[in-house]
Amino acid sequence: MKRKSIFYALALCSVMSVFTACEDMFDLTSSSVQYENNHELDSPADSLYSVVGILAKLQGIADQTILFGELRGDLVDESVNTENDLREIINYNVSPSNKYYSYRDYYSVINNCNYFLSKVDTTVLVSNQPVLLYEYAAVKAIRAWTYLQMTLIYKSVPFITEPILSVADSEKDYPYYTFEDVCDYFIDDLLPYVNTELPNYGEINKIKSETMFFPVRLLLGDMFMWKQDYVSAVVCYSSFLYNNQLGTTMGNGIEVGGISTQTGDVIGFTTWMSTNENITVIPMSDSKLHGTTTNLNNIFSATDYNEGKRPISPSYAWKELAESQDYAYKQGTIIRHLSCGDVRAHRDYGTEKWTDGSYSPNRPQEDEWYLVDVESKYLVNSKYSANYSLPVYTVGNVYLRLAEALNRVGESELAFTILKKGVERIAVVDGVFSGLYIPTPENTSYKGIHARGSGEVALNDEYVLPDYSEFTPSSVEPTLTYYLVNGTYYEASTGVVGDTIVYITTYHSEDEGEYGMYPVEEWRNPDRKKDKESPDTLIMNIYPKNYLVEKVEDLIIDEFALETAFEGSRFADLMRIAIRRNDPTYLADKVARRKGDTHPRNEELFNRLSTPDNWFINRD
Repeated sequence: MKRKSIFYALALCSVMSVFTACEDMFDLTSSSVQYENNHELDSPADSLYSVVGILAKLQGIADQTILFGELRGDLVDESVNTENDLREIINYNVSPSNKYYSYRDYYSVINNCNYFLSKVDTTVLVSNQPVLLYEYAAVKAIRAWTYLQMTLIYKSVPFITEPILSVADSEKDYPYYTFEDVCDYFIDDLLPYVNTELPNYGEINKIKSETMFFPVRLLLGDMFMWKQDYVSAVVCYSSFLYNNQLGTTMGNGIEVGGISTQTGDVIGFTTWMSTNENITVIPMSDSKLHGTTTNLNNIFSATDYNEGKRPISPSYAWKELAESQDYAYKQGTIIRHLSCGDVRAHRDYGTEKWTDGSYSPNRPQEDEWYLVDVESKYLVNSKYSANYSLPVYTVGNVYLRLAEALNRVGESELAFTILKKGVERIAVVDGVFSGLYIPTPENTSYKGIHARGSGEVALNDEYVLPDYSEFTPSSVEPTLTYYLVNGTYYEASTGVVGDTIVYITTYHSEDEGEYGMYPVEEWRNPDRKKDKESPDTLIMNIYPKNYLVEKVEDLIIDEFALETAFEGSRFADLMRIAIRRNDPTYLADKVARRKGDTHPRNEELFNRLSTPDNWFINRD
């Protein structure tokens, strides 16, 4: 659909849909909620009614946002049952007639946000509190999130901050903004509201209303990440987690529930899902009678609706990643290991629905990843089987974003701690991140994010912080100048050459032994150096500067795949890493290897995605 026709339609369709088009689940029929006649939003009742209308508009873009974010990634694949519209997204060949190509729906959200922001009176006080300021900040955040999602799909889009109310408005030439431009604009736009509380209307259709909004701090954290301002991102994420006292609790998880004493095989799982894990969701109705529903369950699962023929299958790349993980459990004082892999795969796609409607936690057989016996059972994606709230922010994915940012500011060990040991809480002093509080071994309520699928990770010696042991460095014999200070010798070299980091390996005489490998910065530490003029042998090893950072980052991106699979963020995660590393082939290779190591890489797709312009959907 052409831009002009979209905006023309917006002009013709009155923006008053903000006030009149609430879905049934958002029906606020009450004597206390009245339609405002003067089109000025100057009362809490007007504000409530209009904001709820905007939330209803968000429902219209929920499914397509998740599908564009997931189907372009590497965790799902087409099958014989894939309909053409979904196949087009998977193959980066989306036509304007595609039913998920809904450019207009995003602008419907934005236009309603613009109208609200242009009309609301933020000076209204109730009990001396600026009540409409909460809604004002919340709607700004909704608009920012919508623009960011749209630019991650379409690359550049017309940027409009005033409501389109007339044909003349629709015919204006608006500037085009990329996601970088969007981040620049909304960082400035949202910063004044970073401490503004979210609106709270109690429960709407049994869902806490505060979870329907986007915390400004988290949106800012995301935008700082896209801008590669990792220090600011760390402060945003950590401040939010600290202010809400959120640790890496096992909000959603699965554990081995039984192990055969004869064979050591897994014989059962214990799984749980908690709404306490949700920070922001897009709530959908449980039936079409009650409003807008999601169709994601019928896309990702085999259901009665699709006659057991699910359109989208988990990729073999995702399956292989899950199976490659080591599951550790404690038996007495001994750590044992199972070959079951990361059991979140069993949670996400290991539930079989039998024809009588009951569920069994049995693991699917090899051929069931693509083919399901319709006569006996359906393979169900548990994330959408009975969950009508589509996740945007959860405690788990926010901690993973924090780990990603920490790693890029040089705190790789702390980032890895989030994965392995978990943290009780975040330390923030005067709004500045200062460290993590790591729980004691006795406090088992806080576990690393990886423990959600791989057991007692904190005690697992096979899941360790990467080091340089797998990398063969180049070596030189440097000429170093030593200075004697208070009886201790120090060397004067910088240790950094271009894009490399230098390690010093020292070998002393036989009676002193080998000192091993230390960074130059540690070599300067008097505790690392004998009080002698020079060692017998001195070798300088040269390593890539970002080697360790990228190794930890690889673990984090794998953890995103295991923890947040099928939630719609995968493509953005891959895109963010590829841009950061200035390596489009990173994303291209991941996507081109969807079918796993047993199949050759899709070279046609790899070559296409090696050009970043081809990552996005053509607007026209």
